[in-house]
Amino acid sequence: MAQINLHVTAEFEQALEALMQGKRLASKSEAIRYAVREAAAPYLSGPRRDFSVLEGLLARNTTKGKPPRPIAEYEQELDIEMERAVRVRKPAKAGPRDKR
Repeated sequence: MAQINLHVTAEFEQALEALMQGKRLASKSEAIRYAVREAAAPYLSGPRRDFSVLEGLLARNTTKGKPPRPIAEYEQELDIEMERAVRVRKPAKAGPRDKR
């Protein structure tokens, strides 16, 4: 395992001690490893989801003074938008010459 040496402030050390007590961790190294794992978890998990397709969907469909549209219409519109986005982002399939 690699070794890292840190210079820390008194406030950092107090926070580290609090983490050790709160999580019942035996050492400062264990506490730092725990904190880094927790902080890095969102970046290490699967690919980040792209919700840009949904931008403006609600604003586009707010109706002032009109009855709301049935939820099925919203679902259908969302499905169409998502299919369009997926089709655009799919990588090209390999041709016969590219297969090895």
